[in-house]
Amino acid sequence: MFAQALARSVRMHRTGTAFIYGSETISWSEFGQQIASVAGALREAGIQPGDRVAVLAGNSPAHVIAMYAILWSGAVLVPLNIRLAPHEMERILTESGTRAMFSDAANKAAAKEMSDLLPLVTIALDAGAVGAHSWAEVTSHEPIEAARTDISSLAAIYYTGGTTGAPKGVMLNHGSLTFQALNLVRELDIRRESIAQAAPPLFHLAGAGFAQACTMAGATQIFLTEFDPVGVLESIRKHRATHVSLVPTMLGAVMDIPSAGADMATIQRVIYGASSISDTLLRKVIAICPHVGLTQIYGQTECTGPCLFLPPEDHALEGKPPMRLASAGRPDSCSDVRLVDANDNPVDVGTAGEIVIRGPSVMMGYWQNESATNDALRGGWLHTGDVGIEDEEGYIRVVDRIKDMIVTGGENVFCAEVENVIATLPGVKFCSVIGVPDEKWGERVHAVVGVGPDTDVTAEAVIAHCKTEIAGYKCPKTVELTATPLPLSAVGKVRKDLLRAQYIEKTKG
Repeated sequence: MFAQALARSVRMHRTGTAFIYGSETISWSEFGQQIASVAGALREAGIQPGDRVAVLAGNSPAHVIAMYAILWSGAVLVPLNIRLAPHEMERILTESGTRAMFSDAANKAAAKEMSDLLPLVTIALDAGAVGAHSWAEVTSHEPIEAARTDISSLAAIYYTGGTTGAPKGVMLNHGSLTFQALNLVRELDIRRESIAQAAPPLFHLAGAGFAQACTMAGATQIFLTEFDPVGVLESIRKHRATHVSLVPTMLGAVMDIPSAGADMATIQRVIYGASSISDTLLRKVIAICPHVGLTQIYGQTECTGPCLFLPPEDHALEGKPPMRLASAGRPDSCSDVRLVDANDNPVDVGTAGEIVIRGPSVMMGYWQNESATNDALRGGWLHTGDVGIEDEEGYIRVVDRIKDMIVTGGENVFCAEVENVIATLPGVKFCSVIGVPDEKWGERVHAVVGVGPDTDVTAEAVIAHCKTEIAGYKCPKTVELTATPLPLSAVGKVRKDLLRAQYIEKTKG
């Protein structure tokens, strides 16, 4: 199904520019031809519909072509996080039964190790990459027609980050990929005339979902070799980009560049999501780029990306309910979202509950993990593990992960609330709040606060600031000041599991 929608998009936009990558441009007709040719090369190499094929690469047009060629051939896409350790990659490839792998030169060492360990058909995406088949060879292969796939056919297996255990393979079908791409086209106002600057990695749905939406709309996409805030702004200015997708940590880095407002003069829409954003950063973006339409998205890999949207009109600083800007938005037209208690009963408006979702974007389940699938999809609803609070107009504020919520002295503390308060203290560059073991309270609120070399911020000042804004039991009892960046996942989420492990290691003995 996704391949048929892709084929239509190629036919509709064949004379336009599909990609800009450095000094290289790729037309839509060339893009379509290469997808069909690479799919043909996969078929000749023995890859059949339903076989799993991995991609280990950074962002590039070749990565997108490989991703689509896999789906075009009827095979199943298995994206690999380039930051994984070799043994983690091997586990994913072995568990999924992957038969072939695309890789680029930047990931040559890991790709070679995987090809030495496993019987894989290897395809090089660029010069210097590991591959029995070169990119020139597969893109000049005889093209094949797009495989006729059913809406419910398995399309991709996206492995989760595994911060609380072994990564799980999220199974997504062709229908959910197609639905979400069209959903994003509508919600983000992506058009044929749009020029989209992409930054999140394509091995994650924050990047792949945006790319798929741009493809469906016929927009031009710009890819950089790696994220660099100055490079992002230079690219936006040079190519007069209209849309840019950034996770909050990327957005913060871009906003720290003095020329950001001028460089983003052509931007119509900034899309952010994948992790929480501080009120301070959000207001900074609005102040620097008042002409830009901001859109927040909230979702999970398990629901093929977003299910909540906060559109530009709800980013007003004045004239809206106080919670509006702090929320992740309201459900899209095809997602049923509700908040439930520990017994899966709906909670009242204004009461915290777990966010659960059902609809066409929800995953098929976890690959070869029936127990985890049954738990996540119990009662026919996807249980996200996120805690939210809904207002009377249906806007949902995401306040924490259930696993990150701190229970101190019998009281629940939502980390995001404390982090937002700390972020408003002058001199604070970043912060993360975690629960750490405490003999008296069970857990205590601990803050890791990023400061510069000439800061006058102290631990005492952080605690005192919090006491003026929130209840005493929510305030940090201990504060660690640091100039070292927080450990982040590939899409900019703070690895709180690593922060806890680091704290425990430091306090041993």
